[in-house]
Amino acid sequence: MIPLKDLDWNRIAKAIGKIFIGLLLFYLIIDKIVMPLYTRHGQSITVPDLTNLFYEDARELLDRLDLKIVEEAKKFDSKSEFPIGTIMSQNPRPGATVKKGRRIYVIVSKGEPTVTMPRLIGESERNAIFMLENLDLTVGKIYYEPSDSSNYLLVGKVVAQSIPAGSEVKIGTTVNFTVISNAELVVVPDLVGMNLTDAQRVIANNGLSVGEIFYEEKSDLLPETVIDQFPRAKEQVPRGELVRLWVSSLPGRD
Repeated sequence: MIPLKDLDWNRIAKAIGKIFIGLLLFYLIIDKIVMPLYTRHGQSITVPDLTNLFYEDARELLDRLDLKIVEEAKKFDSKSEFPIGTIMSQNPRPGATVKKGRRIYVIVSKGEPTVTMPRLIGESERNAIFMLENLDLTVGKIYYEPSDSSNYLLVGKVVAQSIPAGSEVKIGTTVNFTVISNAELVVVPDLVGMNLTDAQRVIANNGLSVGEIFYEEKSDLLPETVIDQFPRAKEQVPRGELVRLWVSSLPGRD
């Protein structure tokens, strides 16, 4: 064992100093270079608002910011606020601060909800109405085509529809269809809301006759507005049937 008095303390001090400087440099390299690169310190990015942008436009915008876009899902837009193919929502939200390379998850609009148009041809009028209403479609005009020798077996059946079966249509779309009716019967038109003159014209044009007219005081309607009728709209009655009308009059009319 070397006596303490014989040690080269100057040399030992230099060695300790070198070790200290080495450790200090190692710490500085880790703290100032390695860790910032690892944590991407100082590279925070504010997430832009992507809503209403088309997916490709949003992707290009994020690419320029070194962010990544991820399509999380596609959903129908029941409120019709977002055209098909546009961003409905995103995560993180606009304005959030994220690191470079962060993934931004988006929901893309599939447009308004649609349903497949059913085949109405061959169905009864009642079934056709039920099928449309069951799909949240709107029953439009029902046309009645008098039967003849060529189609008398189809009386009461739908023979044409305004939108082909199998088409994708939006919820609430109006669908018209045609039904073969008995030639001896006439379908009563809907007269409520018409003025009296127009109602009388429509009655005559449909092979019916104007019956009694009753007046009721209605201060919130224009005079001679049809407020009720009998037979009711869409009933089938013999040609020439009388149609009675209830129309509005101003208070105080004799």
